[in-house]
Formats: sequence, C-alpha cells, structure tokens
Amino acid sequence: MRLIKLGLLVGLVGCSNDVDPRLIPGGGVGDGEIDGVLNVHVIDTATDTPVGNAVVRVGDTEKTTNEKGLVTFEDVEGKQTIAVKVGGYRSQVWAGVNGANVTVPVTPMTSGAPAQATLGGTISGWDQILVATGHTKAAIVLYSQTDEVGGDANDIQTPGNMNLCIGAAACNWRVNSRTGTVTVLAAIIDRDGKGTIANPDDDTQVIIGYAFKSGITVTSGINQMGFVLDQVEAGNLQTVTVDLGTAPASLTESASIVGLEIGGGEIVQLPLFLQTQTMSLVAPKLTVFGSSATYRLTAVAQTTSGDRGAQSIVLRQGLTATTLAAGEWLVPPAGLTISRTSASFTQSAGAKGHSITWSDGISELLEISIFDSTATIDVPSLVALPATGALTTKVSALGVDFDVSDFSLTDDQDEIWGIATEPATVP
Repeated sequence: MRLIKLGLLVGLVGCSNDVDPRLIPGGGVGDGEIDGVLNVHVIDTATDTPVGNAVVRVGDTEKTTNEKGLVTFEDVEGKQTIAVKVGGYRSQVWAGVNGANVTVPVTPMTSGAPAQATLGGTISGWDQILVATGHTKAAIVLYSQTDEVGGDANDIQTPGNMNLCIGAAACNWRVNSRTGTVTVLAAIIDRDGKGTIANPDDDTQVIIGYAFKSGITVTSGINQMGFVLDQVEAGNLQTVTVDLGTAPASLTESASIVGLEIGGGEIVQLPLFLQTQTMSLVAPKLTVFGSSATYRLTAVAQTTSGDRGAQSIVLRQGLTATTLAAGEWLVPPAGLTISRTSASFTQSAGAKGHSITWSDGISELLEISIFDSTATIDVPSLVALPATGALTTKVSALGVDFDVSDFSLTDDQDEIWGIATEPATVP
C-alpha cells in the first residue's frame, strides 16, 4: 500500500488555528484569523483584572467566563460579532472581529470618585514677576495626567478655584491631584483687562512663564502642603507654534492643547485657550524635563453647541520640533439612523474603526465597536436596550495606525491619532 505523504495528509485534513488562550493587555485582537477556536477574555477597564461570570455570545452560542475571565468557542470561522454582558458594567459588542484571541474590556457603570489628595504650596519668586500697568498677574496650577484617555483621574476639579492665583501678593495655591507620581506645574499669565474691569469678556491672557516640581508621590487621602514650584529660567523657554491645518468645515469652533510628555507615563498639559488656525505660545524647552521628553498636540474642532455637538480630535505624540501641526483630521460619521434595536451610518473616510454608544443620561448602557466596513448593525438580543426612556447616542470614528486584526490597547495606544463623533437622540 502506498503511503500518503505528510504534507498531502495535512492538506486533505485541513488546517485550523487552534491557539492557546492569551490575554491581550488592555484589550485587543491577535494570533491569526479565526479558524476553529475563538478565545475571549473579558477584563475590567479600570483595573485590567479578569471579569468572571460575564455572559459572552458568539453567533447563537452563549457561554459564561470562568474565574480567569475566559471563555472558548469552537467550530467558528471568519469574522465574528462578540457580545458581552455582565452586571454592573456597560454592555459591549465587538463586530467584524477576526482574531483567534480577543480580549474585550468592559467599563464599570459607576466607578465612584477617583482616588485623590490635595497638594499645596507657593511659587518661588512670585513677588518679582512684573506685568504692565493695567494688567493682572495670574497663575493656574495643574497636575500631570496619565495616558488613560477620558479617565476620571485626569479631570479632578479643585473646589473654589484654589488652583488659581489672580492678582494676589502671594500665590498660595492648592490643587486636587490624582494619585501616583505627579508633576505639578503652574502657568504664569499676564492678563490684560483692556481697561474694562467690569467686562471680562474682552480680556486677553498670555502665558509668560512656568514653575514646576516633579517627582511628587500622591497617596489617596493624604494631603501634602509646603511645596515650592521653581520657575523655569527665561533661557529655558521657547516659542512653540501650533498649526491646526484644515479642520472639517462643519466644525467651526477650534482649540488646541500643547502637552509635555515627560516620561513614566506622565503628560503635563498646558492651559487651553480658544484659537484661530495658527497660534504661538511660550512653552518650556523639552530639556527642562529630560532628554526623552517630547511635545504632544491635542487639536479639537467642534460645533458651537460644545460637547453635545459634533466633534473631531487629533492627537499627535512624540513631537520634538517647535512647530506642531495637526495634519489630517477625521470627518464625523454622517447619515445617522439610530434606534433601540439598530444603527446605520456612513463611515468616516480614513478611519479604521467605528463605535456607537447609547446612554440614558446617567450612564452609558451599551457600546458597539465595529472593526470592518459594516455600516448597519443590529443590537444583539443579549444586550437589548430599555424599551422606554429617552436615550442619547453618538457614533464615533477612530483613526489609528495599527492593524485592527492584531493590536493591544496598552501596547499600541501611541498609534491612536484621531477620533470624530456625531451625536443623535432616541426618543
């Protein structure tokens, strides 16, 4: 009897992609196309820890994750829609996914106030800073952020605006900060009241200097006072120019934030002012924060209705030149038709992914992320929305430079460069 060669036997039997389960940091997709086995991990976005007892649906099959946040589906092939539901978390759907290992991050419905503490101190040489007659000397004190996009810890407010010093003989500042290692930075401002004290609307303000202190360790609930922010010497300041380029024509209000990426995951964002297409500001030289520091530009264009309207955001990271250009913008998705059971829209050119979120005005109830060219999608029955009550929705386009079939949200976050959103309502 003639033996069949091994290579021919493999060809006759067929090859499947039965990979071992792998948790992808931060969430993501990887390890080749789905051909036989699909491993799905579910993790908590706030803690990156596995979520057990999550119900996961692929096709007509529903399973529950184990204590490792893992569930495995067999006899599946090609792109899949993965729906995840677990008590206390926003429901999540990933559509058009084609990776043998998928890690889906789910967001807690209520996360509570972020861990924080109050820091306080003064600015060295404050009394020696002079401004012209009729002008006011001011400062705004900020803490460094992390790269957690949209994280509550990056938006802690200080009660009573105690992080502001306006016209004071001494700047005794306070700031409520996130926990961890932080840098506290003060932007020193020359505010021109235009001779109309009663009308602040015509005031202009220009940053004339900075003061900072790095390496502060903040522990939740442990307030620390007595910090002295040292001024950046004039020779270590330079003019940085921002070019917003051509934002989508329908988004008529624009602004930009210049940030300093100072290592260790810290980003010091300089104060936000509304701008025209091109503007300049004084910023610390990168060498002030070490040899690896870089600039980042966050450019924002939106409708005049503010955060309830359409918006496009461009993020450029790792910049070392003094001219920071926004470059390409994403146009918000168009043609939205959103209901409680389905969504359709026109995808944004240049985007590699899209998402639709539904909110009841208190919490986000559901997010569907789309990883292919799908522009019409039904809400899976596993994550059905409430039958009554007004809902607000938005469709977002995501600009990234990674392959959506092989990525990690932790490892590849630097490859995210833009997002554009269009809102809608469901009565």
